[in-house]
Amino acid sequence: MIKTDKSILQSLDSISSGVLNGENYSREDFARSILNYPAMMVPSVQEPIIQSLSKTIKGEIALLDPFMGASNTLVTGMKYGLSVYGQDINPLSLLLSKVKTSHFLFEELDEANKRILDLIRADNSSKVEVNFANIDKWFKKDVQIEISKIYRAILTESSLKIRRFFWVTLAEVIRMNSNDRTSTFKLHMRPIDEINNRNTSVVKNFESTSKRSIKSITDFSSVLNDSGFIKDGKYSKNVDVVWANTKKEIKTNRLFNLLVTSPPYGDNQTTVTYGQFSYLLLQWIPLEDIDKNIGFDYLRSTQAIDTESLGGNKNIEDTQTDDVLFGKSETLKKFVTQFDGSQRKNAGKVTKFINDLDLSIDNMLVKLQKDSYMVWTIGNRNVNKKVVKNDTILNELMQSKGVNLFTDLERDILSKRMPGRNNFSDTMSKERILIFKKPY
Repeated sequence: MIKTDKSILQSLDSISSGVLNGENYSREDFARSILNYPAMMVPSVQEPIIQSLSKTIKGEIALLDPFMGASNTLVTGMKYGLSVYGQDINPLSLLLSKVKTSHFLFEELDEANKRILDLIRADNSSKVEVNFANIDKWFKKDVQIEISKIYRAILTESSLKIRRFFWVTLAEVIRMNSNDRTSTFKLHMRPIDEINNRNTSVVKNFESTSKRSIKSITDFSSVLNDSGFIKDGKYSKNVDVVWANTKKEIKTNRLFNLLVTSPPYGDNQTTVTYGQFSYLLLQWIPLEDIDKNIGFDYLRSTQAIDTESLGGNKNIEDTQTDDVLFGKSETLKKFVTQFDGSQRKNAGKVTKFINDLDLSIDNMLVKLQKDSYMVWTIGNRNVNKKVVKNDTILNELMQSKGVNLFTDLERDILSKRMPGRNNFSDTMSKERILIFKKPY
């Protein structure tokens, strides 16, 4: 039975604050724990929203997430048997999403894990398999050698799907064993004394991490199988994840009737630095095992990925004038024009981010059918000690395109892994979930 808009509003309004706030969730659900990716959405928050909106959509539901990140939106949609499509600018997101949207059997991963561990233990080589600028700054020599043993062992696996799973496992191990601080997404070295006093066993860490990750990913596969969504060893509906730049295109010919996403809250160079977080991890993962179609040199610098992301590149041709953007959002205009001098220049980063977000929305809208729902989870931030009202600006951008707000919800951020002391932490205690309905 298809629900009416009124009943859907009642259903959404009845979602408890505890659910919206992500209370009592398990990190093992939806294979979230296989890589501690930045700013991951809590699937249990999205579940009741996707479930409610699904009941008002006619025909087969196709879900789009144009900023898929850790792909938690996609796997939540898969739990309810939806066709899903996601894309992201970050190659690490693509690798992680390819793994999480694949079907795995416990036996195949467990057997591969035993083969890999046997090879690691038999490997007496001290050869370091990768080399990049400042490798000795970020990795102790013994850590480089142990990671290289794991690297060589993974490469022996003939199945690309299996290799990808263990590359993600290795990425989590690298995250924990590099000299980078895990308390921030930006690349910051640990204190020298701390580095010298750390006694970590990379191989033992890999062994425990792989065991945990195998259980996590196969538990999710079992959930899909028990629901009847696995046929002939794979997910029965359409599932596709690709590398793409959303401000330039949605890289598919498919059309969708549900969009669920959470974009960055500002330019990635100063907020959540997904690229810096991913830089060391991606050094050890072969491009050909991620996707040969990735269209830029993402390892050319620590900021390469963030520069390509929303608001990152300051000198591109498709930048709209301030007057055009201010005409779409009075809130953006009021925020930017209150500043002069260096503060005005700093506020220009907000304009650039909103420009790219606006272009991205245009690309999304042409891929959405009439009466499609769009669910945006977004938070505000601080710039120049003033609040950037991203939620209001997003609403105004939508209104400028003839799309009106259907309803909105608010959630406290209790467990979403976010940056600590930075230029927007003071406003990050809450997020708004804005739900729009496309009328055309």
